[in-house]
Amino acid sequence: MHHPSRRATLAAIPALLCPWAGSSAQGLVPLKLVSGDLPPIAMPGTPGQRGVLLDLVEMLLQRADMPLQAEFFPWARALLLAGEKPRTLIVPLNRTAEREARFQWLVKLYAQRFAFMSLAGKPRVETLEQARELRVSGLRGSSNLARLRQLGVPAERVYQATSVHDLQRALERGIVDAVYGSELIHTDAWRRSGRNPALLQTGLALESADIWLAAQGGVTEAEQARLRDAHEAMLADGSVERLFKRYGLKTQPEDLR
Repeated sequence: MHHPSRRATLAAIPALLCPWAGSSAQGLVPLKLVSGDLPPIAMPGTPGQRGVLLDLVEMLLQRADMPLQAEFFPWARALLLAGEKPRTLIVPLNRTAEREARFQWLVKLYAQRFAFMSLAGKPRVETLEQARELRVSGLRGSSNLARLRQLGVPAERVYQATSVHDLQRALERGIVDAVYGSELIHTDAWRRSGRNPALLQTGLALESADIWLAAQGGVTEAEQARLRDAHEAMLADGSVERLFKRYGLKTQPEDLR
């Protein structure tokens, strides 16, 4: 007859040898990572060239012994998947009051600023009163649409697009007067498309928002701790700062914590 304590010790050995053995025993489904095409933050491409924050997250997961590569969807679809399926990680997700209780906020990655942008030669958006009289576009599924409603921009004046490319094309074609969104994303996407950077002007900046790696639920406390520890190590050894520099992006230390 085997002694009960010996059986318990033997049963624990696989988990000690393989950290994932315990997860299987708990019946956890494999983690997934979803994102959208949002240059220079996240975009399809080869590993290491998939956008500054997606590269950061994939490096982070590798260091935490949780290697994953993102699956890409239109942003609204990625948000729906992450909001409905436990253990589905999503990046980049703005942390807002409306989303606070719906997600696990795993690691803060960056603080981005939101502004109204319009074509050079057209009136620059300088005030909210002015914005409320314009046709404004925002990305479908983004928190920016709710923010425009809160600011009093009439719903019939808001044009929703499925991608940053569609937003900027609507601006060029005169379908809208301005776009509202991340200054970083829009200025970079404009430049990458071959357009003249001088033709896009930035107006009123309303707010900044912290961008997080998040999940609807199901990420264990142990996994969260591994992610936080890996992120702190990357900040300490300069990996995060070097990654932003490689993309030609300037940062403030407070933006990264």
